Amino acid sequence: MRIILFVLLLAFLPLVSLSQTVQVENAQLRIQGENAQGYQVTIAAPEAEVQASLSKYLKMLGKTKQSDGVITLSEPLIGGRKYLNALYATTKQTGTSTTAWLGIHSGTGEEASREPDLEKLIYEFGVSFHRDMVQQQIDESLRALQAVERQQSRLVNQDKDLTSKIENNRRQKIQLENSLVENKLELEGLTQKLESNSKARDSVAVATEQIRKVVEMHKARQRSIH
Repeated sequence: MRIILFVLLLAFLPLVSLSQTVQVENAQLRIQGENAQGYQVTIAAPEAEVQASLSKYLKMLGKTKQSDGVITLSEPLIGGRKYLNALYATTKQTGTSTTAWLGIHSGTGEEASREPDLEKLIYEFGVSFHRDMVQQQIDESLRALQAVERQQSRLVNQDKDLTSKIENNRRQKIQLENSLVENKLELEGLTQKLESNSKARDSVAVATEQIRKVVEMHKARQRSIH
């Protein structure tokens, strides 16, 4: 029962934290000593996981390079258009949450025209990450379900085995009880026969002694004839 309760908590508790809307915020950071304008999303996950996922996500858009916690995306192709200037991405953990940021250096001439692209990209990353987290919970829940189903199958088989053993035990009990009754009747019959046999033996012994005396009497009479 404790295992089942643990599995239920594992399967359903994460649903509360993952059922949320991705919120995008405008944010300016200092990247490589220069101001950079961009957008960020906050995700309830460790920074290492968010950073690895962000790096993988950006590799689909172009060539990436990572240094000092900053991912540089050179000449990215976004929406069929190529950026002339590099994009930058970074992450920062605060408590149990991590902020993923994506932006471009201010003063490049592209930041204003590409703001919708940046906002959309970081939003799609946040959605993708949360969906992946939900998928992990689905996978864990399915594994938990399979474990419970296997346990249920084992318990059902054990029930069948125990039921069969109980029925066999009951039959054996009935057989033993019948055997005890038969044994009791047989014992009583044998005891009666033994008593009858003892009485008959005593009678025969008496008769034997009497006949022996008669024989001795006849022998004595025979000897007295002269």
